[in-house]
Amino acid sequence: MRNKTILQYIYGFLNKKPPSYARHPIWLLVVKPFRKFLNVVIIPNIPINFLRIWLYRLVGYKIGSNVFIGMKCYLDDLNPSNMIIESNVTISYGCYFSLHGKRQGHQQITIKEGVYIGMRSNVVATKAPIIIGEKAIVGTCSLVKQSIPDGKIVAGVPAKIIGEV
Repeated sequence: MRNKTILQYIYGFLNKKPPSYARHPIWLLVVKPFRKFLNVVIIPNIPINFLRIWLYRLVGYKIGSNVFIGMKCYLDDLNPSNMIIESNVTISYGCYFSLHGKRQGHQQITIKEGVYIGMRSNVVATKAPIIIGEKAIVGTCSLVKQSIPDGKIVAGVPAKIIGEV
């Protein structure tokens, strides 16, 4: 059995059912809004790529070397360690990555080496983890809802394989 947090004791004393956030320690409740602000407002608007990458790593994302993440991208910050971006990856401007949702659990998105993701694309891990294979290309404005094999070109809503690299 896990130890109770201070908030769980307080709600127990008040004879009320504790909300879901009461399971987290107080320090995490303070850090999460700051991390959210940094991840959603500050980092995507920094015009210098190496600074964006450095701050994403600081927040907790696993990012390899020689990676470009364009401005205005949203990397889901519920659990940054579930987002893995390997080396030599290019993520163009305005891409969105979602790792969770209602009745979905906390999934993982892995972007393998040499992948190119076109501008305004969305990657949504619904009920299973998503793996975008090595040297795969995701076309502009595509919606990726399932894993992509190595060396494939996908495009569309939802993304379908349209060729090979």
